[in-house]
Amino acid sequence: MKTYEILREDTDCCAALGRIMLAGAQLETNLRVFLTLNGVKIKATSTLGGLVQKLREHALLSDNGYNIMLNLKLQRNYLTHSLYDLFAKQIDEHLMSREELADVGLLEERASLLEQNLNGLTKIVEMRIAELQGGGPIGELLFRP
Repeated sequence: MKTYEILREDTDCCAALGRIMLAGAQLETNLRVFLTLNGVKIKATSTLGGLVQKLREHALLSDNGYNIMLNLKLQRNYLTHSLYDLFAKQIDEHLMSREELADVGLLEERASLLEQNLNGLTKIVEMRIAELQGGGPIGELLFRP
């Protein structure tokens, strides 16, 4: 677990992981608004996975859009919920190897890229919310990848 301790002590690494959490929370909030404006009933505590499912169930995502959102959710969950389990060998390596995650620079780079993708998607959702609030049509896809 020495590697995990090294990551935990690295302030840049922790900051990068924290930015992922913030970007994910912002995306979740905006997705809740988007779904509500489209007449979809959701819980105020719905998380990213549940929100992605609701988007799919209500035909607000294409198949490609669903795959993009699912991939971002998996990456976000892996980096925010599974790091310790990975280093404790409680889960198998599937998105990144232990060796890759042990490289602080590479982990920060991956975290930064994920943050950019989450923030980019949030901007798309915010634009769609503005369209809906301005009288735009309900029931259209969130985005067309």
